[in-house]
Amino acid sequence: MRAAGIARDPGKDGSAALCCRLVNVGTEIFLMKKTIADSQALLGDIAYDAVRDAILANDIKPGDRVSEYKVAEWLGISRTPVREGLRRLENEGLLTPHPRRGLVVASIDDAAMQQLYAVRELLEGAAAASAAEHATEAEIATLRHLVQAEKEIMDEPGRMNEHNRVFHEAIYRAAHNKFLLKFLLITSDTLSAYRNVSTLVIEERRKQVLDEHAEICEAISRRDAEGARAVMVRHVRNALKVRVQLQHSELLNEIRQRGGPGLLSKHIKRGGEGGPRG
Repeated sequence: MRAAGIARDPGKDGSAALCCRLVNVGTEIFLMKKTIADSQALLGDIAYDAVRDAILANDIKPGDRVSEYKVAEWLGISRTPVREGLRRLENEGLLTPHPRRGLVVASIDDAAMQQLYAVRELLEGAAAASAAEHATEAEIATLRHLVQAEKEIMDEPGRMNEHNRVFHEAIYRAAHNKFLLKFLLITSDTLSAYRNVSTLVIEERRKQVLDEHAEICEAISRRDAEGARAVMVRHVRNALKVRVQLQHSELLNEIRQRGGPGLLSKHIKRGGEGGPRG
């Protein structure tokens, strides 16, 4: 009997042609499977990116349920790649399993926030030190430009928040360490998911950030690795202090609703929480 799809060539026994044909059919099957796998991986990336972006934009908030079925329906794809995308987000800490509700957007308590900032302190300190040693002159010029540009947007918390992200990512890349960059970006995304209000709504913090960014840039420009590390560590520690203040402020909900950068600042000036000190 002939195997389906396999034709023997004429000859003594056609064994050589048969083997060749089998190899070709096997290759075709392999390529078909690989194409399907690649397609599933691509759809998994789409699901991952879509949910991740929604979390980072605070469209879905800490504690909100993320349904595999709903995401698949929303994106118009099957549940298999969605499941893979959500698994990646769970591994990165953006989603967490709930015993009764399935996957939910991760929330964070003070202890976990301390742990996350401790990791950020180590990684960003290392990035600043490495940037001082490895940054190109063009990258240093970019950092100087970013610091200068910040002065023009001091009264715009939203723009300064985005600018702050760009400044830090410029340092990550100037460190020229692809593994460090990978972990920094994951840590940054995780932190962004937990921060539903930026500390830069506080006027004093914006001024402090500008000064600290200038110090970090100056240390990197001098090729002072340990100096850059020290300033970055102080910068992260100050950010944590203000973050904890903000999380426990009675005006947090009001800031979220109104987006008013001066609300908490005025409260701190009255002595209700204490200003951001280093």
